Amino acid sequence: MKTGNIENIRTWLGAALTAKPGSSLSAKMGSSLTKWSDKALTAGLAKVLTAVLCVLGLASCSSDKPDNFEPQLQTLEAIDITRNEATMVGQCHTTGSTETPQLWFCYGEDPSMSQKTAVLTPADNNGGKPDGTVVYRLNQLTPSTTYYYKLQGGSSNVVLSGEQLSFTTQPNAKPTTGELTVLGISPLSTIVSYSISETGGDPITESGCYLSRQDGGTKGDATTSTGSTKSGSTSSGSTSDGSVSTGSGNTIKLVQTGDADDNGMFRLRIGGLQPEVAYSIRPFAANKNGEDVGEAVSFVTTSTSIINDAGQLTELVGDDKYRFTTLSIAGVLNGDDLRTLRDMAGCDNEGKATAGQLSDIDLSGAQIAEGGKAYAEGHFTQTNVVGKAMLASCEKLKRIVLPLQTTKIEADAFRNCSSLHTIEVPTLVESIETSAGCTALTEINVQAGNSHYCSKDGVLLSGDGKSILWFPMGKEGEYTLPSTVTTVGDYAFRNCRIETFHFADGLTSIGKYAFYNSSVKEVSLPSTVKQIPTGLFQKCADLTTVHLGKNTELLGDYVFDGCPITDLYISAPTPPYCSNNTFASSGNNIFSTCRVHVPKNRRIYYRGDMIWAQFKRIVEEENLKAFLKVKK
Repeated sequence: MKTGNIENIRTWLGAALTAKPGSSLSAKMGSSLTKWSDKALTAGLAKVLTAVLCVLGLASCSSDKPDNFEPQLQTLEAIDITRNEATMVGQCHTTGSTETPQLWFCYGEDPSMSQKTAVLTPADNNGGKPDGTVVYRLNQLTPSTTYYYKLQGGSSNVVLSGEQLSFTTQPNAKPTTGELTVLGISPLSTIVSYSISETGGDPITESGCYLSRQDGGTKGDATTSTGSTKSGSTSSGSTSDGSVSTGSGNTIKLVQTGDADDNGMFRLRIGGLQPEVAYSIRPFAANKNGEDVGEAVSFVTTSTSIINDAGQLTELVGDDKYRFTTLSIAGVLNGDDLRTLRDMAGCDNEGKATAGQLSDIDLSGAQIAEGGKAYAEGHFTQTNVVGKAMLASCEKLKRIVLPLQTTKIEADAFRNCSSLHTIEVPTLVESIETSAGCTALTEINVQAGNSHYCSKDGVLLSGDGKSILWFPMGKEGEYTLPSTVTTVGDYAFRNCRIETFHFADGLTSIGKYAFYNSSVKEVSLPSTVKQIPTGLFQKCADLTTVHLGKNTELLGDYVFDGCPITDLYISAPTPPYCSNNTFASSGNNIFSTCRVHVPKNRRIYYRGDMIWAQFKRIVEEENLKAFLKVKK
């Protein structure tokens, strides 16, 4: 190629590359190149020129490309499809400076898609995404139904549409039961709760539990009692043989008749069970599409009634409450539970007799707490307190074991429990007051470790064993006071059945009316007791013989009021001081009916005392100690 030609090409190329696309220079250079190529260029140069023309052509074309394109709408497959809901999905594609139009979905049960959603934008809070994707969640759809839909967008003048697609909602199904929980267990019953987590889309026609014995025994007479927890009322459930069976024994179907509570939980009380038997229970729910049976839960009926919530005892024992003769409870008890407990033990909260047969109550695993209604006589529960009249007049009660956490036993908590023979007092009790009318009581037993109280031979003593605080009325025969006792409190032996008392020389003090209205026939007081208090033997209708020690100094008022005493033995060499009312009595004239026995050679001193001289018979004894029945 000649040098001139090459230079010419360079000139043309420079002009062409610097010329403005679409200008007259660009067009002229293209025409000149074409002419020149026909005359001067070889075949190889023609190829180069062709490439240059292509570059120039492209430059010319790029100047004609538009700045924006029409948005492209794409309808995507629906997701998360259920019986009643589905999520429609679409995308809007834009190029360059094209703005995203308003977007919405059209949908419906037929291709006309007459329904329309609100306006959506890819970046809004309705589930949209910044990549141009928009979603919309449909609800209240009809099961087993085909819906048509497509994404649309634009303005009032122009409407763009994506492809029309469709989806079909899931069909209705059988229900799904939730987890079953055992809420309480007694020897004869249990309370369970369960939920129906999914109805399946159709109304529940029946729900309840399948119950079977794990030992292969017969099903027994299991019944249900259910109710709405909203109102607290109960109603009888139904029992029928079920078609489901297990390899370990017959299975019965227990049908729920109550409603779910505010949390969607159903409660079912199952009665008529057998003590200390292992059972398996499974919740079920059914609709027209079928039945779902949940996971099995096992439980064992024991001798203890397990209460998970205060106030649950009434529901737990149900119609079986008058079948119980013994009952052990673990859990928290409030006033409502104590009302039921009283009812079971033969007396309701108003003091009226019931058909209850409960005689043995073990509350060692229970705790008394505030709450619930008044249990009796307007009294409400206090935490860890055995309150006044708690089991008053429960005539069927024979034995009571108090809660381990009890700290106080109030007066007359067991008043007129005429069959009660044993009270078990726990370690933490700090205060005990007596109960009147417990005529059969023979044992008050305090657990070891209690620093405030102890017991010996069923008698309640102070923690150091020096004072008698509560003597059981039901004890009979003879009684010898423990040698540790130094003090007997007021009314200590009131109404008791002991006929003969023996006291060791350690006793120094005895309280007023200590033997009031008791069955005592003979009493021997040691020489360490110096003062005989007011009314000590008042109304002891069987008392005939009393022995007073040599250090006796004083006798209070009405000591022998209402006593048919025939022999009074006094070892004191000097007549004890007496007031004008010491021997006053509403019964026989003691001065005429009672013979006073004094030490040898001491009668003259008693005759010289203004009060003692009124006894018609004062006799000296050769060896008065021989008459004293004192055990050391």
